[in-house]
Amino acid sequence: MQYLVLDTCAVIHIIRGKDTGNEILDWIESLNPQPRQIISVVTKAELLTFAKMADWGAKNISFLHQFLKGITTIDINHTDNQLIDNYKLIDTYSKNKAEDVNGNLKGGSHNLMGKNDIWIGATARTINATLLTCDGDFDHIPSSMLQVKKFDYDKINTI
Repeated sequence: MQYLVLDTCAVIHIIRGKDTGNEILDWIESLNPQPRQIISVVTKAELLTFAKMADWGAKNISFLHQFLKGITTIDINHTDNQLIDNYKLIDTYSKNKAEDVNGNLKGGSHNLMGKNDIWIGATARTINATLLTCDGDFDHIPSSMLQVKKFDYDKINTI
């Protein structure tokens, strides 16, 4: 694993410093070699909005800003066609309108994904990274399309 894309929920858990965040950090630190940690600009915007809406205290806000300074952020504004193609693939696959990379339709009812989640997933797919998350937004995406490491925060603690 060369790259690791952090979903917004994973970063929130890390910043809060609770059990799930500590488990995520322990898992990342156990990897050898250490992957480069990346976020989408969408995650950055979500984090800053979440911090404002949740009225985070000065300590968490400071930690968030230090975190954001030290992590690579991938923008979607000046991107190549591969990121856009991966967005289209994840979105249409989720809606049963496109086949996965093995030629299979998802089947069942369609999954509505938030547009921000699609950008985050497309970012991970474009750079061939594992997506680290704590929610079920990517559960319907096959591993042949997107590598996901999920921490089940319901089993550890709640937000």
